[in-house]
Amino acid sequence: MSKYLLKLSLVAAATTLATGQAHSAAFQLAEQNATGIGRAYAGEGAIGDNASVLGRNPAAMTLFDRPALSVGATYINPAVDVEGKPTQRQAAGATLTGSPTSSQDIADDAVVPFFYYVQPVNEQWAVGFGAFTNYGLSTTYQENHYAGAVAGKTSLKTLNLNPNIAFKANPHLSLGAGINAVYADAELIRHKGILSVPPVAGGFGGAASDEIVRLTGDDWGYGWNIGLLLEADEHNRWAFAYRSKIDLTLEGNYSSTLPIGSQTLDPSLPAGTGGIRQPGKLDLSLPAMAELSGFHQVQPDWALHYSMLWTEWSTFKELRALDPQGGTYFDKQEGFENSWRMSAGATHQLNDQLTLRGGIAYDKSPVPEGARSISIPDVDRTWYTVGATYAVNENLNMDASFAFLDGENVDVQESGFAFKSGGDAYLFGVQMNYAF
Repeated sequence: MSKYLLKLSLVAAATTLATGQAHSAAFQLAEQNATGIGRAYAGEGAIGDNASVLGRNPAAMTLFDRPALSVGATYINPAVDVEGKPTQRQAAGATLTGSPTSSQDIADDAVVPFFYYVQPVNEQWAVGFGAFTNYGLSTTYQENHYAGAVAGKTSLKTLNLNPNIAFKANPHLSLGAGINAVYADAELIRHKGILSVPPVAGGFGGAASDEIVRLTGDDWGYGWNIGLLLEADEHNRWAFAYRSKIDLTLEGNYSSTLPIGSQTLDPSLPAGTGGIRQPGKLDLSLPAMAELSGFHQVQPDWALHYSMLWTEWSTFKELRALDPQGGTYFDKQEGFENSWRMSAGATHQLNDQLTLRGGIAYDKSPVPEGARSISIPDVDRTWYTVGATYAVNENLNMDASFAFLDGENVDVQESGFAFKSGGDAYLFGVQMNYAF
């Protein structure tokens, strides 16, 4: 495969694994429930106010004395813009006529659903099941964007199916564990942009196309999670939870319409023309995470809570894609660093029917400056959140929450292009909780 085709494959893989500034660090998602949005996900593993707690700490299922169900969704509305900047490459004669250099709202809106159920077995044992996601992204640029080789469409969707069990060892200590079955599906499309290369006749769909790279793949991966809950008394609790790394091999199809011998791309390319369409696979690890959290009922109508979430992004060491014979298309070393997220929140019981909450969080990016791309314009961000619960009756209550994520502006250098990227995001969550 040509050197330039390798570069495009590399971009394809890297951007398939990354998101913009819309959610948590890199391509991580924090939106496992809507109740937690209102308190910036502070104290999540220790509060246990509804069944969604099992998504953060299975040990907290021992707090329930009757079956509980939580279902809902979070609507994510990112506002991330990318602006192209002049470079020596462009000054050398790249034709930009008719090709936009800037893109608004490159991170697509999304709805993230979730489902949780907790079933107490007796005074000591409880079981539960959750369906949610911890990782995902969707970014889209114009098809005629001048940097089409590094822009385009990128999508990663995951679903985590998570059965759990919990045991109350004594009045002060509970333990929990679970199994994670994660399905991942990825798609990437890249376009010609300013590259002076005509597509191979027929393209991908039987007609001429500006598409130069298409990559798709999916896989199931498996892991585990554990948790513990320490209760000093009914008003003070602490929790620790750990979720293991998930190894995936995304198997699917790789296609390119690039003329392999085009001298306009790289003078070292071999002679010959033609595209490529064949199976391929890409190894990907979803990193492990650990969380410490605390809950304190300081007054009958006031509670304070806090969390620190650590994600082991340093295990995301490389992107390695293979052909059907096991040969390496490329092997790119990554520079991600471990990241952390700190949050604090408060809950106020206004009356018998209405509960109010608020929170703030600081989310540290794992992507060093030199590793950024326009599909990974990841930066540090601050969360400002509010939420409320309305009790319809003693069994049913409804949650609504809102979060504003304040992201910075950053400069990005990628494959001879230069960009400025920045933006914020808005989260809207709704959730129904029912105790049987």
